[in-house]
Amino acid sequence: MTTPERWARIERIFQEALAYDANERRSFLHHVCEGDEALRREVESLLEHDGGAAFLSTPAVANDIGGGIRTGQALGHYTISAQIGSGGLGEVYRARDDTLNRDVALKTLPTAFAFDPDRLARLTREARVLASLNHPHIAAIYGFEALNGVPALVLELVDGPTLADRLAQAPIPPHEALLIAKQIADALEAAHEQGIIHRDLKPANIGTQRRGGEGAGLRIG
Repeated sequence: MTTPERWARIERIFQEALAYDANERRSFLHHVCEGDEALRREVESLLEHDGGAAFLSTPAVANDIGGGIRTGQALGHYTISAQIGSGGLGEVYRARDDTLNRDVALKTLPTAFAFDPDRLARLTREARVLASLNHPHIAAIYGFEALNGVPALVLELVDGPTLADRLAQAPIPPHEALLIAKQIADALEAAHEQGIIHRDLKPANIGTQRRGGEGAGLRIG
């Protein structure tokens, strides 16, 4: 079975490979995966499925990402509003919970791997990890469901600009930067106390949604 550490390596190489064109990508994969043909084949399969950076940047409604998941489509009692993100190891959608009348984020596996035992096990582990955390600056998990046969994590929607968005707009004032840094540190400390390490901490994974007047929500995933 593929370990979480190997999945993290696959995802990192996959994301790096998207920066290269087809000819450069082959050379890059040959170099970075030298001596590990299984690793190279796994990354190539993800690239083939996603079709590269151009495909990832195209809205789901145009490309039927997620096996035809579209804006307005119902998955169980959730109605899809938009696609938030997509990658080789997951697709995330904004959706409306029609039972509780709230917006949530749904994370599913890429269609080509939706029932791959290793990937399904990884998604299950992610659900259990998130369920073990309870902190005001860590995005919560609401459930792990099979929606129309599609396994999906139901997550709190961090509905605001990411830290990456904020940094791209303008420098953050020192007092606010210190507040955000403290809240991130508090969230990480809570995760570490549960034996959990965030392997992809970066500005794009840190939401700045206001909670109780101020705060940053850390996206675990």
